[in-house]
Amino acid sequence: MITILALVACSAMQPLTVQTPQLPARGIQVFGNCSFTGATHSMTFTPGMSTTNTFTSTADPELRKFIIYVPTNYQPQNGPYPVVYMLHGSSQTAQIAKNNTTWNQGAEVFDFIAVYPEALSYPLVSGGMATKWHTLGAELQVTTTMADDVTYLRELHNTIGNHLSIDCDRIYASGFSNGGAFVKTELRIHLFDIFAATTSAGGIGLLSTMPSDFYPSDVFSFRPHFEVVGNMDGNKQAYCVNANNLAPGQSLPRQIANIMGTPCMWDPLTSFAEALGLDPVPSSGLEQPGFTQIRWALPTLPGPGRREYRWHILPNLVHEYPSGTNYPIDYVPIYYQWMMQYTR
Repeated sequence: MITILALVACSAMQPLTVQTPQLPARGIQVFGNCSFTGATHSMTFTPGMSTTNTFTSTADPELRKFIIYVPTNYQPQNGPYPVVYMLHGSSQTAQIAKNNTTWNQGAEVFDFIAVYPEALSYPLVSGGMATKWHTLGAELQVTTTMADDVTYLRELHNTIGNHLSIDCDRIYASGFSNGGAFVKTELRIHLFDIFAATTSAGGIGLLSTMPSDFYPSDVFSFRPHFEVVGNMDGNKQAYCVNANNLAPGQSLPRQIANIMGTPCMWDPLTSFAEALGLDPVPSSGLEQPGFTQIRWALPTLPGPGRREYRWHILPNLVHEYPSGTNYPIDYVPIYYQWMMQYTR
């Protein structure tokens, strides 16, 4: 039985007003926990500005792009600095991810480095072209072989680490839609040695009935994850309509009992909890006007450090990343404060 915690409802949060979390001590560069395995590339940056870089990875011949934002007060001697990667959704770009979120503003407030990688564009089975991160679901939507995005991100990590003073114990990732799916099903599995915790928004969830397919590749380094979806997310609604769990136009339920009784929602949640090595029975639940939260935190498989799966469903949020001007609550500071609890 889920325990419904009795807490006072929070009012709408203005962007970037969360108190700064406790950061690691500055003044001494600590590189002992950094490991840069594989290729690295040239890179430019200017503190206080967004800088676009390109390189060709060792995995494929296509030119890859990323945008990096280094906070205005960046000084190598004051490092190391946490890093947050923001992965855009299908048909989007690094520039769109930067424009549609407040991660740059967060980098200034909380003193971290923001990175916006960009996926490659592919011809679609349905016609046209779209950028997509290489996931199992995306493979079914394109007509050509997809790039090795895992190697691309590893080389991006190596590149940033060779040019900036970064805190390798505090590297995080967030993703929207297809980018969130990549974070959940590829990055978390194959790049667990880099990322300490991850977040996502607007994803469907695990479509496999075998959570073990999504264990980290060492079956040990499980990482915490915080996921958000809107009750008006059209992609998730369509998925549930196709599963005959919702009527066309019906919003996703926000009451915990109804969520548990809706297989298109509940099954992917419990499957992902198991993929994180957690008991599929939730540890707690919370219903408030501004969000419903379900949390899984009881490990069933061994692994380093604390871990959890935290899930929110938000009222009136469509298929968007809740940040900037598109939603009353900006989840960038919420995500960052949550991620900073965890180190690699």
